[in-house]
Amino acid sequence: MIYNIFEGLTFYPEKEIEDIIFEDKKIKITRIMSLDQETPEMDQDELEIVMLLEGEAKILLDENIINLKRGDILEIPPHKIHKVTWQDHALWLCIFTK
Repeated sequence: MIYNIFEGLTFYPEKEIEDIIFEDKKIKITRIMSLDQETPEMDQDELEIVMLLEGEAKILLDENIINLKRGDILEIPPHKIHKVTWQDHALWLCIFTK
C-alpha cells in the first residue's frame, strides 16, 4: 500500500486531526495535522519519535520549551511528561513503539 503523507491535509481550528498510517503489535505510525492547538500533558507507556514535516511547534519537555521547525525530529522516552504548547500548521509524523 502507498500512503502519501502530504495528500489530503486538513487543518481545523477546533481540533487536531490524527490519521493512523500503520499499526501492529509493536509499532504505531500516525500523521497529525494541527493548526494552533495546545495539547494536554501526556504521559505515555511507549517511546515516541515525532518528526515535524511542516510548520512550527513548541513542546514542553522536562520543564524546557523545545522549539521545533520543519524537519526536526524529537525522541520522547516513555513516561516523559510532555505537551505541545503552540503550533502553527504543524504536520507531524509520529512513531510509537509498544
